[in-house]
Amino acid sequence: MHSDPLLSRRSVMRLKLLGFTLFVCSQCLFASVAQADISVTDNHGRVINMTQPARRVIALAPHITENLFAIGGGDYVVGVVSHSDYPEAALSVPVVGDSQGFNLEAIIAMQPDLVVAWAGGNPQLPLQRLEQLGIPVYYSDPQRFSDIPDNLRALGQLLQLPAAEQQAAEFEERLQQLQQRYSGRASMRVFYQLWHQPLMTVNKSQMISQVIEVCGGENVFAEHREVVPRLGIESVLQTDPQIILTGENVPEGWQQQWLAWPELAASRLHQFHRLNEDLLYRPTMRLLDGTQQMCDAIQQARIAVKQ
Repeated sequence: MHSDPLLSRRSVMRLKLLGFTLFVCSQCLFASVAQADISVTDNHGRVINMTQPARRVIALAPHITENLFAIGGGDYVVGVVSHSDYPEAALSVPVVGDSQGFNLEAIIAMQPDLVVAWAGGNPQLPLQRLEQLGIPVYYSDPQRFSDIPDNLRALGQLLQLPAAEQQAAEFEERLQQLQQRYSGRASMRVFYQLWHQPLMTVNKSQMISQVIEVCGGENVFAEHREVVPRLGIESVLQTDPQIILTGENVPEGWQQQWLAWPELAASRLHQFHRLNEDLLYRPTMRLLDGTQQMCDAIQQARIAVKQ
């Protein structure tokens, strides 16, 4: 029995067509998977999907700019807001406004493929407009130490920068070392003076209070119902802090108002310290430098108590 040559040719054609179809489907599947590779969740719980690494990024808060540069993404930052002054290279990036108000038209003209917004400070309506135009918006709002390496990793995924993992791991390792170093030391009553007129501080929800805890201190207003309480001097006197800290943005001579109360523990111990607020107020890699700075000050107070 002889096979039909025409039938054989048709079978071969069918096999070739099936093979081609399978190849096309596999490529489609590969493309679909590749497009889904860049997918991160921001601090609002929103999933950000991108088909390719971001290469034209707008950073709408100084801490965002700093974190992008830290992971090696500085060359891809095309717009920042005012006070984005670290690292020095960030000063050469065009400014599109400030954290509370930015030039939407200028941002659109820059043709960004990613906007990294500050959830706790940026106005929402312009950001929604950017999303309506198809521009991905990642919301960054670190509230805890652990949020900082998470943000670094997320930004690293969005820009596909391997250095992000290294920076995040370094942050976690340094934090753990600080926690271990100060965890067993005597607790100190700490008052952090955010501002002097009016007198202001922070409760436990703020990063500064968490820094105090890492250093083995107790924020005397941690349990206050207000996030940023406004206080009278009497309220501070009642808590009798052993050390009073403030930022370098507070004018020199600030401690004179406390020295007028010699019964105050901090006055008896002469424990008044001004710290670099940029290191403490920005949730970046440098927060650990600010933490070490605060821990050194609180340790001085411990020594003063012993003496």
